[in-house]
Amino acid sequence: MKENDILFRMAEAADAVKIYELMEEVYNRLEDKSLYVCDDIDYVKEHINSQRGFSVVACNKDNTIVGSFIFRYPHQDEDNLGKDINLAEEKLFEVVHMESAVVSPEYRGNGLQFKMLQYAEELIDKNKYHYFIATVSPQNPASCKSFERNDYKLITTKEKYGGLMRRIYLKEV
Repeated sequence: MKENDILFRMAEAADAVKIYELMEEVYNRLEDKSLYVCDDIDYVKEHINSQRGFSVVACNKDNTIVGSFIFRYPHQDEDNLGKDINLAEEKLFEVVHMESAVVSPEYRGNGLQFKMLQYAEELIDKNKYHYFIATVSPQNPASCKSFERNDYKLITTKEKYGGLMRRIYLKEV
């Protein structure tokens, strides 16, 4: 794969089904299902350029979506990860969750998660949002490496999502 074979862009409403299908494909291929929590189609639709968040996609030269990354503005939601790292209540509105990243198995090893994260961070209003937070399975070294290479710091490891162990990463901007 050449660098210019992949286009990164904001997801559009018409992409929701393809994003969801890619998420399902990746999830269904996993031997260890605890590595990834698959969202439903409504969640995907809700996080395409809305008040709740946005999504980015990576497309190949045929314009097929081969990667996606969902970002969420949790505001006062109960699951705001800012609470897990003891942010003050007034700071919770400054949190962005780096939610759900998937890359087609055929395109793994090309740094697409890393590149989608970099692309998306450029789209976030840094005057409004200062805490970028993600959860990653400790059993997913490629994903951990993507965040660490993007200057995220490991803050803690704890149970999330109904008992799954997750590393919580933070990047302050």
